[in-house]
Amino acid sequence: MPYEQERASRIGHVQTALSPAISEAMERWQTPALEVGDPAHITERLTSLESLNRDDRPDPTFAIAFDGSNQEVEARPGYPSVRVGYIQIAGVYVDILKFLGANSSGLVNARQLERAQITQTVNSVLPGSNVFLKGVTGRESWRAEFDRSFAESEITDFGNSFSLTDALMTIHGKPGAPASSLTLSKCPSCGASNQRVTASGGVCTTPDCMEKLYPTDVLRGYEEFTDDGENALTLTRAMNMAERLLLISYIDGFYRVEPRMLSQGIFITDGPLAVYGPAAPMKSKFLEYWTQLCVAMDRRDIAPPLLVGIEKSGRFADHARVIERHIPNGHVMMLDTPYINRYVTNQKPDHHYGKDEFYGRRFIYKTSTGESLVVTVPRVPGGHPYEKPQRDSAGGFIQVPSEKYESYPTLRATLEALDLMQTQLYPNAVIPVALAHSASSLPLGTGRSVLTLLAQRSLGMPQDSVGLSRFKPPKYR
Repeated sequence: MPYEQERASRIGHVQTALSPAISEAMERWQTPALEVGDPAHITERLTSLESLNRDDRPDPTFAIAFDGSNQEVEARPGYPSVRVGYIQIAGVYVDILKFLGANSSGLVNARQLERAQITQTVNSVLPGSNVFLKGVTGRESWRAEFDRSFAESEITDFGNSFSLTDALMTIHGKPGAPASSLTLSKCPSCGASNQRVTASGGVCTTPDCMEKLYPTDVLRGYEEFTDDGENALTLTRAMNMAERLLLISYIDGFYRVEPRMLSQGIFITDGPLAVYGPAAPMKSKFLEYWTQLCVAMDRRDIAPPLLVGIEKSGRFADHARVIERHIPNGHVMMLDTPYINRYVTNQKPDHHYGKDEFYGRRFIYKTSTGESLVVTVPRVPGGHPYEKPQRDSAGGFIQVPSEKYESYPTLRATLEALDLMQTQLYPNAVIPVALAHSASSLPLGTGRSVLTLLAQRSLGMPQDSVGLSRFKPPKYR
């Protein structure tokens, strides 16, 4: 690491570029192929959207998309290890009929488009390294403030307030009925197993510990927190869980108030239907909630909601761009596990991909206008979307139930709805996600400077942001 104000030599890269060890390593390594030769392994996995069965449901009348943004800033001039993190999550409601009507004349009616959407945002600030509550460690401070942020981030769209903590308890219970308590696999302090906590918290049962416990400890974000350094990954994990739980808040709100409305909506998340990192065990809770929701709605003879995750970037989005010329418009590609292992992730053929993180399966869809969407859709009425590859007596792979289109009866209606809501604002994009991203994004540049100044003033530290001396941070009660 350089000293402060130290600059690298302009020719400092020469020795690295000419090093035999570097060039030899580059020759040994491989990357995913950018050219696809014989496309049979692609075309044999394609099917037209029109050939898929469509479940009995009304056309969706509304879409709700969720996206989040986060930034970690240095909060003390001359002391860059003092850091604060910001999270902002947005849910955007789009009236599909009004949205489609905004383009009735050939040009988009901006006012009509504005009337077609409603935006809800929740935001939080979390302590980073060298920021702590009085009398407790940095990690304990992060745990306490993370729990506070979930408890105070709430929506009131369905009458009574419903917080992200309520949503967390709901996926541990069942639709319309949050669990009264949940079990932590271990105490964050002493490691004692099977600790019960309610929505308001609890205390470790080990006499020598008696640590304060929080329901958000079940997400285990504290495991990646560092007392001295950046916590961008921890912040991203927190943001992703907040996105998923805000979605649950809305789905469960409709279920409690008017469940038939669920069958008229499409719910869209930014990113796949998956949970990564220490919180990955929550995947089973999302899967259980979804299964119970589908069963409960089927008993009332109501179609389940359309639920989909859309990936804007990453290796699957890259792979879709590489092979899209082999996919006709209006066709969908089933990404079975043997294909993923061989052509995308470079794993052994029998590797059980996605078993720990996913509650939906990926598909690649080429829209009617030639755009490529990487989507994740759950099974209906439930079940694991990825199963361990099975071989037949000849050594080939057997198509398992999770790799049959019949397991995804909402797929066709989902893709048809996304096809209607495409936008040319960005490549391979749909309007609800673009609107959610716009509402949630925390800008770089001046926006970052404002957040830095907010942290400095709130913490009572000297301020070094140029041009923002008149900025007054909001007051919170």
